[in-house]
Amino acid sequence: MPMAMVLDASVDTDRAQLRSEVNLAARVIPTHYPLETFIAVNPLAGLEPMPFEQAVRRGGDLYGVAGLLHETAYRELYRRGRITDSDLESALRLRYPALLDGPTVRMATRECTPAELLLADLLHGSPAPEPLRRNVTRAEATAPEVAERVDAQAAKWCAAYFGAPAADWAMPGRGNGFYHAWRALAPGDHTLSRRVRRALRAVPHRADDAALLALQRLGVTADERIAYLQAHLTRLPGWAAHVRWRVGREAGIDLLDYLAMRLTYEAVLLSHNAGDRQTPAKPNARPSIPLARERAASVARIWGLTNVSESEWSSAARVLSALPVTSRQIVWQQAYEAHYRDALLRSIAQSAPARDHQHPRAQLVCCIDTRSEGLRRHMESLGGYETLGFAGFFAVSIRFTDLLGGAPSDLCPVLIHPEYDIRENPAPAADRAVRRLQNGTALFAGAEEAFHSAKREPIAPFALAEAAGWAAAPWAAAKTLIPGGSGSLRRRLRDRLAPPAPTVLSVNEAVDLAHRTLYAQVALTMMGLTGEFARLVVLCGHGSTTENNPYLAALDCGACGGQAGGPNARTAAAILNDRAVRAELRDLGIAIPQDTWFLPAQHDTATDQVTVLDQHLVPLSHRRDVSRLIEDLARAGAELAAERCPALPGAPADASPVRASRHVAARSVDWAQVFPEWGLAGNAAFIIAPREITAGIDLQRRVFLHSYDAAVDADGTALETILTAPMVVAQWINCQYYFSAVAPEMFGAGTKTIHNVLGRVGVLAGHGGDLQLGLPAQSISDGGSFGHEPMRLLTVVQAPLHRIDLIIERNPILQQLFGNDWVSLAAREHPGHDWQRWTRNDWRQWETTTPADDTDPTNQEEIPCR
Repeated sequence: MPMAMVLDASVDTDRAQLRSEVNLAARVIPTHYPLETFIAVNPLAGLEPMPFEQAVRRGGDLYGVAGLLHETAYRELYRRGRITDSDLESALRLRYPALLDGPTVRMATRECTPAELLLADLLHGSPAPEPLRRNVTRAEATAPEVAERVDAQAAKWCAAYFGAPAADWAMPGRGNGFYHAWRALAPGDHTLSRRVRRALRAVPHRADDAALLALQRLGVTADERIAYLQAHLTRLPGWAAHVRWRVGREAGIDLLDYLAMRLTYEAVLLSHNAGDRQTPAKPNARPSIPLARERAASVARIWGLTNVSESEWSSAARVLSALPVTSRQIVWQQAYEAHYRDALLRSIAQSAPARDHQHPRAQLVCCIDTRSEGLRRHMESLGGYETLGFAGFFAVSIRFTDLLGGAPSDLCPVLIHPEYDIRENPAPAADRAVRRLQNGTALFAGAEEAFHSAKREPIAPFALAEAAGWAAAPWAAAKTLIPGGSGSLRRRLRDRLAPPAPTVLSVNEAVDLAHRTLYAQVALTMMGLTGEFARLVVLCGHGSTTENNPYLAALDCGACGGQAGGPNARTAAAILNDRAVRAELRDLGIAIPQDTWFLPAQHDTATDQVTVLDQHLVPLSHRRDVSRLIEDLARAGAELAAERCPALPGAPADASPVRASRHVAARSVDWAQVFPEWGLAGNAAFIIAPREITAGIDLQRRVFLHSYDAAVDADGTALETILTAPMVVAQWINCQYYFSAVAPEMFGAGTKTIHNVLGRVGVLAGHGGDLQLGLPAQSISDGGSFGHEPMRLLTVVQAPLHRIDLIIERNPILQQLFGNDWVSLAAREHPGHDWQRWTRNDWRQWETTTPADDTDPTNQEEIPCR
């Protein structure tokens, strides 16, 4: 065989091996969606195959940040009564049942139980050391300034490449792909020395060859390569996560291209850094951790004990050694979670599930979003309303194009792909109104685009200031000083130029009868609404209206791909109102009365105003019912706004519903408002059960509520769908809020006040650096205390336990989430039964702690920021 062929085969093997190693290394980084479809993710999703406790330690090794609160924060929560002795003992008993039932320990004149000794150590022991980043690059270890320069170069080129589509001056050569564009431009970077630029001109044409060459020059062995690639990926995890999202969606870039650039810079800069002054990094050695004997001595000092014998020291040390110092934080976290979870399960168990047998005037089907819980509760308090919970895309995965055209939107969870293309069309005899809407909207959009384009031109801003400053300056002042008034004026102007026009959706053209019927059957069965239909059934999606907010998509409906759910509600209502569909459903055992009308609506979670959609389609026979519904929705929304105001920074604490409504409406259009709403902050539990078991309980807008009736789901299909889709998405949301709160420096997004938006990609903290990975500080904290209690999700199910077991057995994702303690699962078969805790071995009775006082522990307390 010719030598050239042997060499070619060897090179191809090395390239393939490298690509495989990059894919393996990338498992530790998350996926970062662009701003317009910002989707919650677990930043440690790649570590979910590990138990949670092990995963946060591994995350500490990778990123150098803790995945739990600092012990001082937990101790402050203890002092405030948010964590009690009973909570701590409950957490210790779950971990060390035999130890806690063991003999007492004597220390000098004091005899104590193992629990008392461990509790003293938790309360007074020296805090565990902060985690250290263990996987480091050569530059980090020997020349930190070079590592920072590599990061700066990587961030600069990523910003140039990804920001190019939104910029007026596109990155030259972008069409050739990231690596080739960078390779062509990097040698011309005059911020680098001539020697470095000369070396960059010799970089191989292929990204894989460049990476292999750089690894060789850096002296990275084959056994080190995956860990070394991870060290580079976790230096700027935001950019790496966004590159990972792009793979498969956009040609021209993948993680190998990104790593080839970083590795090349590191190899070149290190090789030309030998003569420069270097500042070797301190070795990443873990700080010393006190031995069990030293911890026992610390407890003895706290208790004021002297003359402790050697055998007594040994007995105390044996107990304390069972709880390593590095495990104390997870015990605190478990106790912190238990305080809320036990109270929630007690409140449900003590609530008498009594269903109102009066036929409701209307049924309101809301998204499972935690913010909908408040709207449901206030609607039910008015009497005559029954509410249900269902994923906000209403099970119709659509690609939607509105009346004004433009790019279609995928309105469905990111776990699935759109099945149907739905278009918005003019209603019959509404062509004139539609043309006026289209012309007025085009006029509005054109004026705004011209204004913003002029601001971007080199000379035009000066002319623009002369020509339009007289109008722009007062308008800007009005938006700042009286945002509510300016927002109202803008709405009136828009409605005058482009008044709403009646439209219909192309549902029947896009979806055949068989699929419409299947959708209707599945949706009604999943929400447990297969009989006793009200005269009006409202399908209420949700969205959020805010001004100057890059994170708007994070406040919209996650089930609709980070967008508002009104089109989904309209699509679902059109299907369920279809006479042909109802005829088919009747043959399947679901008889929808002739006088039942499905009505779409959308809840604005920033203002708590609910807009009823498609009113022009409502039959005359139902117009009076709809009018009353609109009045009651306004009342419930105002009450909810008043409930929310005390928790909103700067809002009136005791506002009337009318004043609260005005205040939240003004916040939503205030372009300087960094706290337009709290979003899903506080989320802590996911309940899958009939509404009657939680009706009447104030769940503090902390719970995802999914309706489910086990009696109409004999084969468990509906429950399996809920657990493997909406519940999984809720876990993503929960983890993003959790890690943004406990590790904001790495997994959050910093303060909004210094954010710079990069096209539609993401935000930067300042003028450069890493793409911010999680939620902004103002989604988590008001600066003094947490607005979100960081705790893992609790899933509560009312269904036969054997059915749940079967579902978990055939779904690895559930085995992973429940088995590795990313999510806890509590269940019971019927009201009145004891709650059971799912474990890998068997169901065990959920022992709830007894509250020490009469306060409501399910209410979210103020938690000191870390």
